[in-house]
Amino acid sequence: MNLIYFYYFDAAFQVLYADLVERAFAQSSLLLSSPGTIIVQEKKGGFYLYWRVYDAEGRRRDHYIGPRDKPETAGKLAEITARIADARSFAESSLALRKQGYAAAENSAAITLATLFNAGIFRQGAILVGTHAFGALLNGLGVRLSTNYFTEDIDIARYGRIELAIRLEEGFLGLLKQSGLPFVEVPALDARKPSTSFRVRGRKLTVDLLVPGDERYLGVPITELGAHATALPHFDYLLEEPVPAVVLGRDHVVPVRVPNPARFCLHKLIVAALRLTRAPQKAGKDLVQAAVLAAVLCERFPGELDDAARRIPPKAIQRVARSAGRALALLPERYAAARDFLAGLMQT
Repeated sequence: MNLIYFYYFDAAFQVLYADLVERAFAQSSLLLSSPGTIIVQEKKGGFYLYWRVYDAEGRRRDHYIGPRDKPETAGKLAEITARIADARSFAESSLALRKQGYAAAENSAAITLATLFNAGIFRQGAILVGTHAFGALLNGLGVRLSTNYFTEDIDIARYGRIELAIRLEEGFLGLLKQSGLPFVEVPALDARKPSTSFRVRGRKLTVDLLVPGDERYLGVPITELGAHATALPHFDYLLEEPVPAVVLGRDHVVPVRVPNPARFCLHKLIVAALRLTRAPQKAGKDLVQAAVLAAVLCERFPGELDDAARRIPPKAIQRVARSAGRALALLPERYAAARDFLAGLMQT
């Protein structure tokens, strides 16, 4: 496996990103489409206004506003025009950052996350994990990898009950369908077990639900979502102390919660040990993510790694030690502090 290198974004773009995060968390809801434009159509001698957008599958949608010359239309038009301007501002800022190499989600994944944000799940107990969380953490740390990540998978973790303000009459699947994408349940490999995964028909975009558990990897009910989740070992360690972050998309900047970066780093070492024999390719990706975060955090926030290391579950310590050497081998000599930290983990 090749050695890992990363770069820091220019200070001006880190400031732009920080400002964008602050603005993003002021949003109460997100459009589930492109920002759109106002168009005028002539029908039977009258002129009528429509809001034209493109949905998650790229289909054109025209939303009726009203007759152009009616006073009540003016109020609706002003409100929609303001929403368009706001959405375009976010899209333009996101584009500027993505051009510099900031990690971003594919459009359908961003709209799916926006749907979940609108339902309030990230404010009420859900945490984004997996590769999209890794990308959000890199962005927050001001870091660009020499090779960018790409995935359409979305991993949603529950840590404690998700206290939604609304009842999901059609369950989590129904919520996902509000994105405008044709989500379906993915049957479990064992037909006797419940589905814990959802996929867009004909696409690679997948949403997985996850909760803390053990090495039996059971499917457990999440009653408030009307769904089941896969229970993972040592997962509660990852989910303690989540932090706010955003996911960049083509037209969206989605506020989420992600794991603490130091815990994310060390949990990746645990997961890599669990996957080494049954999923070596995924284990390799876990080690890369752990090595990158170790290098960045040792340079910028070294105390956070030390604190997270002291809190590793006793049953996971040997797994961390086994993976630490493999992660160390990915780092060139220039990241001496991270190499020393990982070498120390090997001795535990």
